[in-house]
Amino acid sequence: MNRIEAIYSLINEKDKVVDVGCDQAKLSLMLARRNQRSIASDISEKVINKAASNIESPLIDLRVSNGLDKIKDGEADTLVLSGMGTHTIIKILENTKLRFNKIITISNNYHNILRSKMNDLNYKVSKEQIIKENNKYYNLIVFENGNMNYSESEIELGLNHLDEKMYKEYLDFLLNKYNNIKKSSKDKNNKIDILINLINEKRNQL
Repeated sequence: MNRIEAIYSLINEKDKVVDVGCDQAKLSLMLARRNQRSIASDISEKVINKAASNIESPLIDLRVSNGLDKIKDGEADTLVLSGMGTHTIIKILENTKLRFNKIITISNNYHNILRSKMNDLNYKVSKEQIIKENNKYYNLIVFENGNMNYSESEIELGLNHLDEKMYKEYLDFLLNKYNNIKKSSKDKNNKIDILINLINEKRNQL
């Protein structure tokens, strides 16, 4: 299962979807095949024009939009933010008054900050899924309304993972990564030691 397929699998048929940073609108095309409407937006007019040249479905609403600027209240209850960094995701949500029942993210960095900052915005982690695509790991996180008191392990390593086998593989990858950093570092790094301990504790619990 690739990233788009994983996102698609987490969208219900009655969800009103907006995909921000849609690239070629592949997710919207998949949704249209099951007769589901969606909004596909991107900050780049060139990207939207290219997508429009390949899409004829009346179920896909293509828009040039800086984040959620061109999305109206009530048009969507499910937001997809994929293929961008954590700080971009947070900036998009901080710059809108819109609220969503479900937000699906695939950030390419700082997942710990994402979980923490989303909690500040009153969105809590509902579930997570590790996806391996082209030999690279991606952390998909689904948020819903509300907040919670996370443990340090949950902030750093996530919670409610759907694919335990892939999660274990991902933890092994992280453990190897941080052990190598520790070996090559001449200076003591308390953060790395903490992460290694958290990963070992989590692996023993699974």
